[in-house]
Amino acid sequence: MGVLYGLSSLPGTPLPDDPALYGLFYWAPSSVQNALHVPAYAFLSWTFWWALGAWLRLPSARVISAFAIASVYGIFDEWHQSFVPGRYASLTDVTLDFAGVALGIWFAAWIGSRARTI
Repeated sequence: MGVLYGLSSLPGTPLPDDPALYGLFYWAPSSVQNALHVPAYAFLSWTFWWALGAWLRLPSARVISAFAIASVYGIFDEWHQSFVPGRYASLTDVTLDFAGVALGIWFAAWIGSRARTI
């Protein structure tokens, strides 16, 4: 979450005193940056699903909780981004976040079901 927050805090255009590392994030076209929402939020939801396993034994509770936490964070992050100079909140980004969350949860549940059959 911290990495996602940091990336969404980058201004829309590079500033002269920005660290050189930020340049890595400005060369990619916006379509590529948007597409990266899917794997980023898939990983985030998978990590929540994994972490919640220590507290929630019921698979459906784990899935719903991980989905809710990662989805709410996606909405929060877009809202946060609306306050960053040169950036804006986008319904497309939220949709891509949700798609990534669903993919991550599906993958986690699939791996979990395979682990139970072994």
